This record gives sequence, C-alpha cells and structure tokens, in this order.
Amino acid sequence: MLAIMRPFAKRRISELGYDCMYLEAPHLLPLTSMVEVEDGQMVEVTNGGRENAKAWFMYSEKDPSDASMALQETPMEYFGLDTSISMIKDCLCKLETESCTIFGFSQGATFVHILSILASTARVKPDCKHLSPFAKIDSAILVSGFASMHQGCMTDNLQATDCEDVITIRSLHIIGDRDTSVPKPYGDKLAALYAEPQIYIHDKGHFIPHNKALIDKVIEFLGHA
Repeated sequence: MLAIMRPFAKRRISELGYDCMYLEAPHLLPLTSMVEVEDGQMVEVTNGGRENAKAWFMYSEKDPSDASMALQETPMEYFGLDTSISMIKDCLCKLETESCTIFGFSQGATFVHILSILASTARVKPDCKHLSPFAKIDSAILVSGFASMHQGCMTDNLQATDCEDVITIRSLHIIGDRDTSVPKPYGDKLAALYAEPQIYIHDKGHFIPHNKALIDKVIEFLGHA
C-alpha cells in the first residue's frame, strides 16, 4: 500500500507495512507579481520571498501567485489542475498495489479533496472500479484543508458538478484550532463532505503537529484501512 504523508511518523508507518511516496506539486510559482494600485498603475510586489514555491493548481490564469480567491467559497476554475491530476493518475497506474492512502496539507489537502471525489466516484461505479486508477485510493488524510471550489472538468470528461454525492472513502481531518491561514470552520466544512469523517483538532495553527497523540491517531487510522 501507499501512504503519501510527512516524514514525522515514517518509521512507525513503515512498521505497519506502508511505503511512503512524496510527490512534488508541478507548478512553480513566480517570486514576484504585478498588481494594480489605486491610480491604475501596475507595480511589482514580492510573493513572500519563497523560492521554489510550488502549487497543485492556481486560482488566477493571469497571476499564478494570486491566492486571494482561495477561501472565498465561490465556484471557480482551478488553472493547471489537469496537469496535477494527470501526474497522480500516472503514479497510481504504476503503483503495484490495490489500495493506498493519500495525504495533503493546506492546498495539498484541497487537492486531496478533489482526488477523493475521483476515488469515491470510481469506487461506487461498477464500470469504473476496475478501469480507473483512482479506485486504488481507499482513504485520505487532510491537514489544514478547505473544500475545493473547482467547477469544471477534472479528468476523463468527469465534471466537478457530476460529483455531488457524499464522499465514501475513509478520511481523517486534522484541524488547527488557532489556524489563521485556513480557519477551523473551513476544515469543518471540508470534513462534512465525507460520509464518516474522523476529526482530530489540535490547539496550534497552520502546520503539521508532531505530538504523540496525533501520530497515534494517524497510526490508528492507517491500521484500520
């Protein structure tokens, strides 16, 4: 089986028989952006000084670094999403196992939500279960995530609007009570989109805790896969 997750619990995860595969988002974000100021002039601004920052998709076709729409909860198109989905699809096709768990943090968790939709759809449709590589995904771990607002084609002519049912794969949602980047209500709404979500709330912000209680929760979740 495959688990895509952080190294903090890698040793104990390996003891459960899981191999960890760490995937890198395909879209490199620019260091600067051009923004319009009050007088209509365009000025160059830095994007937090993060070198080699990457994304699974963009919210703006004109400015790849513009994430102002990320938490607006407004239906939109995610640009570059097809590239990321194709990347995961190729990975799953090469995976010599019948099931795996996917893990994502922040925007990565939102991408996991999208992959969960594809997995759930593939697993409940008899004509897709043995054909779609996404059917290999049987569980998901989402950390500091928010629900996808993508409206458009995802893969194999499947539209986001075609997937309005509750997601049936198992899920663990890790939410920071003091998260100011993705406040807790967004994580709660994301969890509600899954049939029987397991929820772990920590008292920190927008990061992946390394405490024993969380590691034990992840191990327990994987152990019941």
